[in-house]
Amino acid sequence: MSKYLCQLAIIFCSVIAITLASSANASSALDLNDYEDDVAALLLEYQGQDSYSRPIVPSVLVYKDTEQASTYVDFKRGLILVETRTKAQLKEAVVQVLLTQIDPTVIDAQTAEDFGLISKKKKPFFWGQVLDRDGKAIEFEWRASRYADYLVSKSKRSNSRFQVAIHMVKEHTTIAGNKYINYARSASRKHGISTDLIMAIIETESSFNPLARSRSNALGLMQIKANTAGRDYFSIIQGYKHTPSSAYLYDPAKNIEVGTGYLKILSTRYLKGITHPKKREYAVISSYNGGAGNLWKSLDSRGNRTKALARINKMTVSEFYWFLTNRHNREETRNYLKKVSSRQKKYL
Repeated sequence: MSKYLCQLAIIFCSVIAITLASSANASSALDLNDYEDDVAALLLEYQGQDSYSRPIVPSVLVYKDTEQASTYVDFKRGLILVETRTKAQLKEAVVQVLLTQIDPTVIDAQTAEDFGLISKKKKPFFWGQVLDRDGKAIEFEWRASRYADYLVSKSKRSNSRFQVAIHMVKEHTTIAGNKYINYARSASRKHGISTDLIMAIIETESSFNPLARSRSNALGLMQIKANTAGRDYFSIIQGYKHTPSSAYLYDPAKNIEVGTGYLKILSTRYLKGITHPKKREYAVISSYNGGAGNLWKSLDSRGNRTKALARINKMTVSEFYWFLTNRHNREETRNYLKKVSSRQKKYL
């Protein structure tokens, strides 16, 4: 990754953080009765909280090109919300998001000051995920401009701002996932972790938002924490101590490589001793979310690894799955295993 690209990623992250703070203040007075249900649900996640207390949702990307225009991209709901002060600004902002290249692997230094320029070599980031009135994918400026005119004509004014909600197609998650499937297959071959598991974790962690960031500063598609999973990857897999930068982890190929490498570390090192491969996979999924320590504590009150392992190995596969989804000490982890294991079937 070039020096300029690294700088851009850092600048972009700063823009997101600034926008989160400003959008919280702006949304605190919103009357959500004025909004469609899915739009209201998106805005509710940011309403009435400051930038320090608000949980940052990895599936939602917020950026702001100017003080007059804000854009929210909800990868999980398949919703793009654009708000501006004037209709002219609204059209400009809609065209920009329809043609933008927000994937950091295709942004070069020339776009740093004018985020969203058209790439002549790549299709727009949301190509195929958003269709115009004719059911056509939007690739060129004329089509984006025509669709923007239609959306602006249907826009409404709420809280002194003009707004349009752009809905992605029903299969938007599949289309988004296809951008990264080859990276997952490559990492799968290298580390011996199934592609379906990698893809299911990416969908659960970020809904395929390559610039995802959580409140705890987990980054990218697989939500890697640089100073824990990132350091473990470089120390154990690469053989030297290093903490990856934010720019590094926002690169989809590198993020998937690091995340898959960490899954291998969990399977072969931290969770070594679980004899049945399916039970070990369930343990890996749970520990990717909640940590191996919480797995041991869920099975033994003192967190004794030896006793926990003995208990796991005595269980059947179905008994262990039931235990993890009903008796793990973290509710988030119980639900996480259900989500990942159910989504794996999509990628077989």
